[in-house]
Amino acid sequence: MRVVLAVVWLLTLCLVVNAQETVQRFDTNADGQIDQWEYYEADALTRLEKDRDYDQRVDHWVTYQDGKAVQAEFDTNGSGTADQREFYDAEGALTRVTSDEDGDGTFEQQLFYGADNQLERLEKDANGDGNPDQWQTFEQGKVARIALDQDFNGKPEQWQSYDASGATTLIEIDSTGNDKVDQWHRYTNGKVGQVDIDEDADGKVDQIIRYDGEGQIARVLQNIDAEGKPHAWMEYKAGVLASSAFDTSNNGEADQWHHYAAEGHVERIEYDQTGDGRPDQWEHFKAGSDEPYKVESDTDGDGNVDSVWESSDG
Repeated sequence: MRVVLAVVWLLTLCLVVNAQETVQRFDTNADGQIDQWEYYEADALTRLEKDRDYDQRVDHWVTYQDGKAVQAEFDTNGSGTADQREFYDAEGALTRVTSDEDGDGTFEQQLFYGADNQLERLEKDANGDGNPDQWQTFEQGKVARIALDQDFNGKPEQWQSYDASGATTLIEIDSTGNDKVDQWHRYTNGKVGQVDIDEDADGKVDQIIRYDGEGQIARVLQNIDAEGKPHAWMEYKAGVLASSAFDTSNNGEADQWHHYAAEGHVERIEYDQTGDGRPDQWEHFKAGSDEPYKVESDTDGDGNVDSVWESSDG
């Protein structure tokens, strides 16, 4: 009697769906509820459905060809519809994963895999317009570079590079939208160390900003010529501008120096009017004034002040 009952029970789990397809049903956790369905055509598995969390709703679908899985779908958020898909090659290796991260029915993220299931590339559509606006490349399973399309015009205008530890090493920016990088932000130990800027979009750096170990501006080089020589220098202390030097004659040497008070206003300007590399005129300023209240001059070039002009209210 027990043998007969067992045969009858097994037969109820194998049903003919149509002339070509049969389905086998399983209760994998012995709770009395069917939670897995296998579909066959000519004895070949073509599809599998599973209720992985045993809530009596299918949340996992697998499609087979020639006995091998080619696509799998998952309902990861319990919505009743698939929000993640996996694709496999003829050898069964994972090649791509797509996901609907916000549950709106649009699969806005794609992961691409190479040999040994190593993640190689990611594409993401952040604004849901159907076009990717973020591209990530990976090395040894870790993100190495990210390209961002922040204005959603279909082209990236920012690129971020990372080292093996995940720390940022370089950020490149196309600020003009001409498809050419014009800013390079270089990082050391996770902090920006230098920024190079091409201000006129001619492909050459015009300004260099250097930072100290705390990430504060330490020095700025401006008006860099075609030979890479700056014609203006700004020095900072604790991120505050302390002094500037300018090459107004374009001979590669500074001939004007500005010194600033802690509050930020110009305190003194020095001039080299003879071109010997030494200041020979000094102008002194008070806070809030563009006119000097005192001017000192070295008229004979001996390095000493021999002429002084001072305003009456100085």
